[in-house]
Parts: sequence; structure tokens; C-alpha cells
Amino acid sequence: MAKSLMNKVRAALKEAVGADARIDLDVVPPDKIRGLVLSRSFAKQTPSERQDRIWKSLDKLLNRSERTRVVFIVTDTPDEYKALSRAAG
Repeated sequence: MAKSLMNKVRAALKEAVGADARIDLDVVPPDKIRGLVLSRSFAKQTPSERQDRIWKSLDKLLNRSERTRVVFIVTDTPDEYKALSRAAG
């Protein structure tokens, strides 16, 4: 996987949610990207508003081919993520 695509995705997500967000990206073999974005700025947004926000930013910085290689991005607040992690055990 081209490291430059991972960097472009990370840059787009930072632009969407701010530099203080936690952004974790992984490679899904053979050449896809998935991720997790934790940001307090999501607190007043619905899940669909969060997704719209990040995908608009991805659409600005990625070309069509690159965009199809991003399979999913989870968007939670840090508190939501902690609660889900505890519930999962």
C-alpha cells in the first residue's frame, strides 16, 4: 500500500475534525484502508452528520480511485469509545 494514500487519508481526517482528534488507520489486505476517529467535536452530531463531515473532507483530498480504497471510518467521541470498549469486555 502506498504510504502516501495513508498520509492523504490522515490529512483529510485531521482537516475534518482537528489535530487534537485520535486517528487510527489500518490496512485491510490487500490495499484498502479502515480507520477510527475519536473526537470530542462529534458530541453534538448524529452518526450520519459525523460520517458526512469526514467523507466530504476525504472527497476533497482523494481522487476517485483512492476514495474507493477507504472501506470504513468509525466516528465516536472518546467517551462513546470507552463505553463501547467496556461493554465488549
